[in-house]
Amino acid sequence: MIAARIRQRLDSDTVRIPNASEFIGKDVEVIVLLEPSAETAGGDNPRKRIRGSAKGQVWIAPDFDAPLPDAVLREFHQ
Repeated sequence: MIAARIRQRLDSDTVRIPNASEFIGKDVEVIVLLEPSAETAGGDNPRKRIRGSAKGQVWIAPDFDAPLPDAVLREFHQ
C-alpha cells in the first residue's frame, strides 16, 4: 500500500496532492478529516494553553543532539 498524508488549510474546494502522478490510473480512497482546533474543540469552553505548565516534567538527555550510531542510521536508509 502506498499512502500520502497532506495537512493543509483549505482555501477552496480543490486539493493538490504532491506526487499524485503515481496514483493516476489506480483505485484510491480519499479520506478528509477535520483537525480539532481551538474553535472546534470544547464547544463554547475551549481549553486554554498555559505556557510553561509542564516545566520540570520533561527531561532531555544530555546527548540528545549527538550523532546516531552507524547501525541506527543504516536502518533509516533501508
